[in-house]
Amino acid sequence: MLSYAESSFAVVVALIAALFLVAALNRFWPMSNRKLVNDVTGWQLGILGTTYGVILGFMLYTVWTDFRAADVAANLEASSVLNVYRIAAGLPSPEREAMQGLAAKYANAAVNDEWPAMQRQVESNASALVTGEMWQVLASAEAKGGVSATRVDHLTSALSNLGERRNLREQERAIRLPVVLWVLLLAGAVATVGSACLLGNDNRWLHYCQVMALTFVVAVTLSAIADLARPFEGAVAVTSIAFQKASEMMQAGAVH
Repeated sequence: MLSYAESSFAVVVALIAALFLVAALNRFWPMSNRKLVNDVTGWQLGILGTTYGVILGFMLYTVWTDFRAADVAANLEASSVLNVYRIAAGLPSPEREAMQGLAAKYANAAVNDEWPAMQRQVESNASALVTGEMWQVLASAEAKGGVSATRVDHLTSALSNLGERRNLREQERAIRLPVVLWVLLLAGAVATVGSACLLGNDNRWLHYCQVMALTFVVAVTLSAIADLARPFEGAVAVTSIAFQKASEMMQAGAVH
């Protein structure tokens, strides 16, 4: 979702905002007065920090797990294309050439059309159209006869797996974190950092460093969640390398 430049800018803005808040508090609410309520503020920060830390860690783990699942699913989809290419070798001509050509076309469509479209947050059905053509070729070969029932069953299963994994990728592309979760994450960040700013500390520069460190960790974690939550967009994204390798193998005639 975010480029490295955008993530860095967001972190810098958060750090500047935290510094500005501490400076404003020091100006309008002297440190000596804030020390009188440290018992209350420290207790609040402890509860908030623990609760928010658990929420933040859980969300980061969840989006990372979903990101890895999307990566695995993309690799399985590329493997399904190779399976279609392999099994199609047993079809009679011209269906064999047509099916293998469509398998190569599918991989190229994924690399050159759908991955760039997903980065731009645009829907593309290029590979879905190719899948429809594959089913037509299979139906034509079956209607003509001369193809074993086992071969037809294997190819039908391979095409079904390919379609299911392509649909799974589309669902993973379209899923977004609910707004209520983003409200919770951002509100928790403001409350936690704000509580840290309220603490009274005789060493003013140490207090600045403490607030900066907390703000940095929270802002970087939120940026990571925002990026990983959309596995096919941003600086950290699932790549099309599996389809590129599949395409190279098919072009080289190395799939047997």
